[in-house]
Formats: sequence, structure tokens, C-alpha cells
Amino acid sequence: MEEVIFERKGPVEVITLNRPDKLNALTLGMVRELDRRIRDLEVDDEVRAVVITGKDKAFCGGADLAGGGGREDAATPLGMRLSAQAYSRMITAMCCMEKPVIGAINGDAAGGGCNFALACDILIASETARFIQIFVRRGLVADCGGSFFLPRMIGLTRAKELMFTGEPLVAERALELGVVVRVVPPEKLMDEAMDLAGRLAAGPTRAIGMMKTMLNHSFESDLETALDRESSMQGIAVSTTDVVEGITAFLQKREPEFKGK
Repeated sequence: MEEVIFERKGPVEVITLNRPDKLNALTLGMVRELDRRIRDLEVDDEVRAVVITGKDKAFCGGADLAGGGGREDAATPLGMRLSAQAYSRMITAMCCMEKPVIGAINGDAAGGGCNFALACDILIASETARFIQIFVRRGLVADCGGSFFLPRMIGLTRAKELMFTGEPLVAERALELGVVVRVVPPEKLMDEAMDLAGRLAAGPTRAIGMMKTMLNHSFESDLETALDRESSMQGIAVSTTDVVEGITAFLQKREPEFKGK
């Protein structure tokens, strides 16, 4: 059985974690496979948006602590560091890829699985979804970028509460806090996610990718740096064929047909 399923649906790549009997918990092999695929998608011009989801009732239960979630020597400081670095490379690839990544959160996203979800650009959640910073229950610290993503999404104090207590953040509360953009019935989740991915894939995806990069750096930038980055990116954007199409469509009073080039 494939532990990760990759499907191409037009300009959208759908990635499904496929270990439902293990709550789609991640093995080190899965992480390396995801890392390789995401890096391949970065340079695949036919793919203009990505959707990530889990099979059946869970999104991702985090690292499979009992079944290969890390190296064989993960109980040692060096082994754990090398294992964590593999997860970190995958998260970095997701965040650096200049294409929109939609998380379709179909159930529990726990531990590293929670922060894997938070690394997506936009989250749509099923009514059954929960986000759980479960690390404290295992005596571990947050990884997969949780200490970076969560306080930026909900503020430092609420992030501390969730990480210190390990209490679940249910879908509706996640919507109130701005973690997800909408909550839908389980049977409508993939339709909603694919609709959004399709809309983004039909847009000027080079510009969207550059805006993703700018926004990802926004909390680390002063105004002068942000303005300089905007100017540089605008200089690149104006050279794309999508800009010509966008301006032409505006002048001709019609909807643009962007190609992502």
C-alpha cells in the first residue's frame, strides 16, 4: 500500500497521507518522499497549486513513535537531531515553494501533524477537525515549525496555552482564531479545497508565489526591507506574460486568462 498518494488533477496536485489505520502518522520514509515530491513540484510548471489531506478520519497523527517515525537511533541526541532535520527540510520545502498549498484538514492534526498542517498556506477544516499540540503529553517540545507558525497565527499567549496544555483546538474555535479560513461538513471538504485550489491555479500563479514569499518574511522585516522586497518582486512580476494578459484583459473589459508564466 502506498503510504502517500500523489494525484494530478489538472493543474492541481493532490497529496493524501495514506496510513488510516495509524491515523496517517508519518514515518521517516514518508517524510523523505514528501520532501522529494514537494521539491519536484516546485519546478513543475504544469502544477500551479497543491492540496494536502489525510485518508479517512484523521489528517495526521504526527510522527509514528512506534513505527518508524524517526531513525533507528532516534532515542539518542544525534539520532533525534537528524530525524528532526528530515522533517524540517520537508516543512522548509513547503514554505519556500512559490505555489499555494491548501490544507484540507479532515480530522485530527496532532503533534508534528498539527504543525505540518500549519505549514500550509491556507487551511480549510472539516467540522470534525482538531488541532492538537500534543508534544507536552509526551514530554517533548514542539517541532515541524510549530513555535514559528502558531504564535504568528493566534498570538503568543494563546500559542503558549495550547502548547503548554496540549488541549485540542476544535475546528470552530480554529476558525474564530483565524487558523482556518472556513469550516465545512466532512462530505464537502475536498470539494471546497479543490474549488479554492482551482481558483488559485487559474490565477497569476507566479505573482501569487512571490506574494507568498513576501508574506512569509513579513514578520521578520522592517518597513524599509519589506518595501525593498516588494520593489524587487514587482520588477520580476512585470516581466511575466500574465501581467500583459492582466492589463490587456482590463483594457478589453474581459476576464483574464492567466497561464502562470
